[in-house]
Amino acid sequence: MKRYTFFGIILFSIISALPAGAVNVFKHYDKVIWIDQPRQSGAAYEKGQKLFSFSILSGDDETPTPPGAYVVKVKDANYYSRKYQQPMSYSIFIDFKAKRAIHEGGVPDQGEKSKWATHGCIHVEEPYIKRLFDWAEPRKTLIVIRGKRDWSSEEQVGEVDEGIQETPEKEEIGPEEEIRPQDKNQLREENQQREEIPQEKESQPGDEDEDTGD
Repeated sequence: MKRYTFFGIILFSIISALPAGAVNVFKHYDKVIWIDQPRQSGAAYEKGQKLFSFSILSGDDETPTPPGAYVVKVKDANYYSRKYQQPMSYSIFIDFKAKRAIHEGGVPDQGEKSKWATHGCIHVEEPYIKRLFDWAEPRKTLIVIRGKRDWSSEEQVGEVDEGIQETPEKEEIGPEEEIRPQDKNQLREENQQREEIPQEKESQPGDEDEDTGD
């Protein structure tokens, strides 16, 4: 039996046995990308420790960025959106079929964010996106997207702490928060599908028929 198949069965058993509380994602993934849409910020965690944080720009009500838990399956440093005729450099795909990804893109100042939105992707600027891209491992990294954009409070949220924290205080560990039941089900489904992705997939011209990215 393949290693990922075995891991998926074990993880499925663990998640199924959990009470209706929540899943602590750190118990199942060493690497977690935590996206907080209400605050329009993100952070990279490894083994429960926050490595770095960064500002983001996500979608709006018309072109939302769906909350949930997603296993990274595909990365493409040079992906190009034919639909929008724009590069999506350093793409870490959330949904490869829909071409929705965390990728390099403009992020306005905090006070200007309420005027801007993506088409459903998550923009992260350099140098953080390259660092995130190099660090994330397909099938071993979980992306957690929390909440939806809160337009009324975006201008009041301060800039994120972009320093490296080796030993963050407990309350700073966002991913220890509860994952909603629907997110837990998605996490379960993602892990059951792991054996279907034998290796990192490179984008192909025919894969872009349903391009909704950027």
